[in-house]
Amino acid sequence: MEVAAGSDVGVWQRQQSDAHLIEQFAPNVTLLAVADGFGLVGRGTPTAVAAVTLLREYLKRRQRGGAFGRSVTPSYLRTLLLGALDHTNARVYAQSGASEDFVGSGTSITAVLVVGYQAFVAHVGDARAYLVRLGHAESLTADDALFDDPAIASRKMVAPPKPRMRGLLWRTLGTQTKLEASIADIELMSGDELVLCTDGVHRRVEAPEVERALKGAASAGAAVEEILARARARDNVENGTVVVARGL
Repeated sequence: MEVAAGSDVGVWQRQQSDAHLIEQFAPNVTLLAVADGFGLVGRGTPTAVAAVTLLREYLKRRQRGGAFGRSVTPSYLRTLLLGALDHTNARVYAQSGASEDFVGSGTSITAVLVVGYQAFVAHVGDARAYLVRLGHAESLTADDALFDDPAIASRKMVAPPKPRMRGLLWRTLGTQTKLEASIADIELMSGDELVLCTDGVHRRVEAPEVERALKGAASAGAAVEEILARARARDNVENGTVVVARGL
């Protein structure tokens, strides 16, 4: 599997609040994740960074206990990934200072655990995952937003537009004591590609453009650069992060 990732701060942002993760636990086991957070936890760590770090550490510990052995079942792997997100949510919530009356910090996160030709997709918030098969991009996630902020037109603006109110998220990691993440699993085919991205990308770059970027790219890294360039050309005002996995 060829995997690449990249991020762009955006026109109006001074700091990066996104994070991503690419971790290979075994030759046929890879974890991909993107997160888009707000606030800080612990000793000033961005919430998205803390979330992907905690997710990785949890699965690393389970790996050492044989979690990815040959006899594991799809049901077990689904439970494992949900357990990793539950653990991450509890740790972030405890460090964020959140309560019933106050939300200290939180993050959207989409994680894809690829085991052989199976992919397990866990999601909360408005980070997305796409499956690109035979040149067609299909969304594997649905945004947990009460309303959507429509994308800016594709033409170059004379001056960068100021940030609009983002879609109100009704579910994020770290803002509640118990997390009920969405999870799905898919059977991968040879030649499939996976794209994970935060809203700074998918609000500016639509699925058909993702398809064209992958089709015209010689490598996963080139595809990442092309997708980020398209978002930047639309005066993207959000942090934007994208992960591309090819050769599944």
